[in-house]
Amino acid sequence: MNTLLRTALCNAPRPRLVSAACTCTRAASSSSSSSSSATSSKYTLPNGLQLKGTVIAAGRMAQTEYSRHTKFLVHDPDSACVVGDQVLIRNCRPVSARKRFELVQVTKGARERVESHHAPQGGAGAPPPASTA
Repeated sequence: MNTLLRTALCNAPRPRLVSAACTCTRAASSSSSSSSSATSSKYTLPNGLQLKGTVIAAGRMAQTEYSRHTKFLVHDPDSACVVGDQVLIRNCRPVSARKRFELVQVTKGARERVESHHAPQGGAGAPPPASTA
């Protein structure tokens, strides 16, 4: 008896998860049954409700996408780097147990990136360039 109940529960259909922005409207009552129409789905909605809307995200249950980030341990003997720098590295001999790359140059420092992003574009409110006299 317990095995039959377990089999029935395991074979029960599972709902598919879909996120959507929908508006609910009542379907127009028709004289023909909904199962005989060619456009009817295999699932019926209660009280003749039809859902109209745009799907904004579909739940992909087993196909979730993840972004990958690789962290490289880099040999920097002069401690020239800070967090947020864009750097150029190259492969080298093993320097330590996990370090296999060495620093070639700092292409853009973290402070330069922040200042260039927030710097004024030279409009009327921009301060004049400082003289070095």
